Amino acid sequence: MRRTLWLQALTLAVAAVLAGSTVAVAAEEGAKRPGMHQGNRLQQKLGLSEDQTKAIREIYTREAQARKQLGQGLRQAQTDLRRLVLTGGDEASIQTKQTEVQTLMADALQRRTNTLKEIAPILTPEQRVKLAELFEQGGRFRHRGPRS
Repeated sequence: MRRTLWLQALTLAVAAVLAGSTVAVAAEEGAKRPGMHQGNRLQQKLGLSEDQTKAIREIYTREAQARKQLGQGLRQAQTDLRRLVLTGGDEASIQTKQTEVQTLMADALQRRTNTLKEIAPILTPEQRVKLAELFEQGGRFRHRGPRS
């Protein structure tokens, strides 16, 4: 029971870390896929200038491959950990995999923090406040109502 609660808490923590990277993915995908416009929505919600939008998009584009690899590695490590726990793996293997998952989660958080540190100076103080508010609302910049 205790292990189950711990795994649920770990899963929620990972979800929170990955949700933070949603901003990056949204801006990047908005630039790539017609009809997605998340980059434009972020630009509108924060009142970003074209120069600000371009600078932020460059940061996300530069980080995209590393973010993708880290996310894939984290998902695989979590899958492996679940499999070990559910199939009765030995305690040493479980502990090793758990440490790997924790390290990858910490790496993801550090990468996200560093990205925000790069973006912060690009934004005005008002835009930084608005971005923080958007994160508090769930970290996603999609329209939450029905699609037309």
